[in-house]
Amino acid sequence: MTETTGEFIIRRHTPRRTQWLRAAAGLIGLFGLYVVFEFGRYSAGFDRAGAAQDHAEQLRNIATLNAQIQALHEQVAQLQTLQSGAAREHEEVGLEIAELQAQIDRDRQDLAVYRGVIAPTGSAGTSMQVQQLRIMPGVAAGRFVLHLTLMQGGKPDATVSGTVAVRVTGQSNGSTAAIDALSAAPTGTVSFRYYQAVDYQVALPAGFRPAAVQVILRDNGVTGTQNFPWRVDVQP
Repeated sequence: MTETTGEFIIRRHTPRRTQWLRAAAGLIGLFGLYVVFEFGRYSAGFDRAGAAQDHAEQLRNIATLNAQIQALHEQVAQLQTLQSGAAREHEEVGLEIAELQAQIDRDRQDLAVYRGVIAPTGSAGTSMQVQQLRIMPGVAAGRFVLHLTLMQGGKPDATVSGTVAVRVTGQSNGSTAAIDALSAAPTGTVSFRYYQAVDYQVALPAGFRPAAVQVILRDNGVTGTQNFPWRVDVQP
């Protein structure tokens, strides 16, 4: 501040100490305002340390949830892959079951025929039986040769004589049918000791579906029947 009095000029200077005091007072005032502000927040229930701790806890929870979400996404992808593989496996198993069922049906049909070989109907008491039957293709279509090997049953202490009749059974036009086979001997008479091989010729008409071969043995007034499945031997 400058005052003019007559010819003299008087200048007043504020001491530096006073300036520092004023600055300190200002800072103290600001600090007081901050203390009052914090006190107000504390009085209102705000806890800085607790809020920081809660914030950190929330961040940890978010990280944990993100990890769980990622794991769930991976499980969903694995389940989708397993579901696709299970569907294919289920289809393959279904086809395999169908094939096995068809094989079981075929085996049951063959078993019914083989029962006649293992325990031929009415064969008890006969002195001969069929030891082997082979079916070979003939010289023309629909013609076959049936090779029979006959064996003497029981103790072969004498010559056995009898007759052998052969027929092929099957289906023709949806009905059961039978075709008689012919031997070199018109009457089908055989006489042997131990074993004998005989051949029979058969001609199957068109549309006839053979299923089995029936061999009827007659000896000393006793009749025995043996059944064989229709299996054609294919020669190389």
